[in-house]
Amino acid sequence: VVKERLAPPSMRSKSFAEQVEWLNPKIQGWRNYYYTNYSQKRLAKLDWYILQRLTRWYAKKRQRRRWMSSLPEVKYIAKMYGLRTLL
Repeated sequence: VVKERLAPPSMRSKSFAEQVEWLNPKIQGWRNYYYTNYSQKRLAKLDWYILQRLTRWYAKKRQRRRWMSSLPEVKYIAKMYGLRTLL
C-alpha cells in the first residue's frame, strides 16, 4: 500500500502534509490490528520501511541523488506533521 502511493512519478506533486494525512489512518489501522508484545520487531521493520519509502519519495521530489542524505530532514518533517509510528 505504501509503495503504490509513494512510488509513481505522479505522486511527486503531492505535498508532504498530504502524504502524511493519507498514511496516518493506514498506520493506525495496522497498529490496532497487528500490535502485540511479540510483534514489536516486525512492526519496527515496517516502521523503517515506511520511513525509507517516504525518504525516497522526498528525495525524488527534491531531485536529490542520494536519498539517505535526506533522512534526518524527513524525520524532522514527519515529526512536525505528526506522522504516526507503529510502536
